[in-house]
Amino acid sequence: MFGLELSFIWAGIIALAVLIYVILDGFDLGVGLLFPLSKDEGERDVMMNSVAPIWDGNETWLVLAAAVCSPSSRWPMPR
Repeated sequence: MFGLELSFIWAGIIALAVLIYVILDGFDLGVGLLFPLSKDEGERDVMMNSVAPIWDGNETWLVLAAAVCSPSSRWPMPR
């Protein structure tokens, strides 16, 4: 298939999953760093509500990358 080995394809999938996790998690980390600096309760509510829709999506990418990289999963590795 296009001269690519399966290990290169899986390396690309892993790299993409980690990249998407890092990009999406940057928003959460930024809000988490700014959260203690806001003194108004309304501001904190707005900050938490802006993060809420994508909070679990970030975990999904991390779980995917961890599952593919774990030693117990043999399917991305050549036999």
